[in-house]
Amino acid sequence: MDFHLDTLLKLPYATVEICSYMDENVCLQIRFINDGISCPDCGKYTDELNQVRSVLVRDLPVFGQQVYLKIPRRQFYCKSCQRYRTERLEFMDWERRHTRRYELYVYEHVKNSSIAQVSREEKLSQGEIQGIFDHQIQRFKKKEWDQPRRLSIDEFSLHKGHKDFVTTVGDIDSGELLSVIDSHRQQDIIKVLMEQPVEVRKAVTEVSVDMWGGFAKVIKEVFTNASLVYDRFHVMKILNIDLNKLRKKIGIKDKHSKYLLLKNFEDLDKEQKIHLAKILQKSPCLKIAHELKEEFRAIYEKHQTVKSGWRKMNKWLKTARILFPDASQTIESHLDGICNYFISRATSGVMEGINTRIKLIMRQGYGFYNFENFKNRLLACFLH
Repeated sequence: MDFHLDTLLKLPYATVEICSYMDENVCLQIRFINDGISCPDCGKYTDELNQVRSVLVRDLPVFGQQVYLKIPRRQFYCKSCQRYRTERLEFMDWERRHTRRYELYVYEHVKNSSIAQVSREEKLSQGEIQGIFDHQIQRFKKKEWDQPRRLSIDEFSLHKGHKDFVTTVGDIDSGELLSVIDSHRQQDIIKVLMEQPVEVRKAVTEVSVDMWGGFAKVIKEVFTNASLVYDRFHVMKILNIDLNKLRKKIGIKDKHSKYLLLKNFEDLDKEQKIHLAKILQKSPCLKIAHELKEEFRAIYEKHQTVKSGWRKMNKWLKTARILFPDASQTIESHLDGICNYFISRATSGVMEGINTRIKLIMRQGYGFYNFENFKNRLLACFLH
């Protein structure tokens, strides 16, 4: 018995008998100090040992060296059950060849790297690393959501320039990624979301989305008590598209003119505001359009109720139709959902942040060829 090794090892009822090297790796031969076990079926104590076989189990590395535990797997006979029972160990799952803490170590490592990278570092096959990750994700992955109140639904493309969209669902309040769906079709999204219990879906009060028409049907069918909220940043985006079209039509080509026109006026510094003023002096029409854009943004900032926001936006539409033809038409047809923003000022900002992180994970993983592996990797990275 080595007191210091036992203290470092921190395994229940285990002591280190021999510490040696095996192929340049550390090998600790373990002996259990308990003489018997409680039968996993009847719960009665038995110390009638039938047989012992040793197995090598991978444990956490130490000082840059791989560590293996040589563990005696003991089989006992239970007189009460009249059956043979192999001892269950607290520090490793049944029929696994790694300690739980080592598998957790690998799982966390994969979340921030890739299967291939961890495979090289741990000198295990990619299949073995994948198996450890899959085993661990089943322990942590939630099948049911924790009754979120405000959701955001968005999409992103797996490959730039392609239409292989993936739909993501996130909790606005916690910032947690809840679901990843390998489709952007209404019925596929509905099918996956309907797997959540009725009480979970009914608890959702708001869902923030972009202006893709399919989301409205999804929300109506799945989240029957939720208000549809069109994300304010997507609404401002369509305004900016019309404003930029007007700039091009008028022929304003000054350096940084697009940036200065589209950026929030209050976020510009003094020098930028002076530059913008000179640009707007060239076209009274563009100046009015810019003022209308800022006026619309101010409605979002200043109004506190759905009713007052709806009233102000309706008034704005009457003035802006000529300069913002496409945006005005879109806003008018989506006005109720746009004004639902004022219920609790819900946006898809959290979801945009999640999608940005997803793209980083994709780059770290050097691409994913199996969607289920990809989904599990994403859910693992966002688990709280």
